[in-house]
Amino acid sequence: MPYVWWHSGYDSLCHAFPSTQPSEAYFEAACTHSVPPEHLLREPNGPLCVPCLIKVGSELPKEDPTTAGNTWRD
Repeated sequence: MPYVWWHSGYDSLCHAFPSTQPSEAYFEAACTHSVPPEHLLREPNGPLCVPCLIKVGSELPKEDPTTAGNTWRD
């Protein structure tokens, strides 16, 4: 799933939000942090949320070790 990194006015962190949201009443980040539109700055500003980084990173496809050498997860 593609994500966008946007700044939350609630905790001043940049969270990973799915690029398609089911509702615009509030936005839910990969880490389950939710933000209403009036508290969301739609630009990557501020420190990144570590739980979002872990969630997004865990969804990356694993590399094929026969073609790419060692995988980034090793």
